[in-house]
Amino acid sequence: MRNHLLVTAVGEDRPGIVAHLTEVFVKNGANLEESRMAVLGGEFAVIVLVSVDSDKGADLTTSLHGLEAEGISVTIKNTQPLNAERFASHKSCSISITGADHEGIVHRISTYLRDRAINIQSVETGVTNAPETGTPLFSMKAIVQVPSSIPLADLQKNLNAIGNEECVDVELQACADKPLNALA
Repeated sequence: MRNHLLVTAVGEDRPGIVAHLTEVFVKNGANLEESRMAVLGGEFAVIVLVSVDSDKGADLTTSLHGLEAEGISVTIKNTQPLNAERFASHKSCSISITGADHEGIVHRISTYLRDRAINIQSVETGVTNAPETGTPLFSMKAIVQVPSSIPLADLQKNLNAIGNEECVDVELQACADKPLNALA
């Protein structure tokens, strides 16, 4: 039987963190199934889903915690693979947001989505400086699962209203790359 573990690892950004982490996986017979890795601030952050034979899980956990001696903080959580049926009746969409950076944009959008039972699958945000003015510009890309009871045209209209209030542009697109009006 295979166990699934969600492993997060964070260490000061430097070459070798991914190599150290994956070396531990290989030595303990663990398979890296999904991952997200990025430099955030001065830290390199990793979140991975691994599977490992149940009789090797304890050794893997011990080995992963051994990375802390190298300045890599590790947390481990048992989990299950996502049940594909959970969102079978939902529409998968992407949301892109761009505009002047200020506090509260992610909170405002995520609260709106939560209140309508729209599940966030992934989010990536960033702030860059505008080329000529140096003004901080915010960007967000999210993948969401929208209940089939919510017309996408209504969702776009409501997200646009929030965007207008927050002074950001919001774009909703079906992940199948179909035009929004064909999906309503």
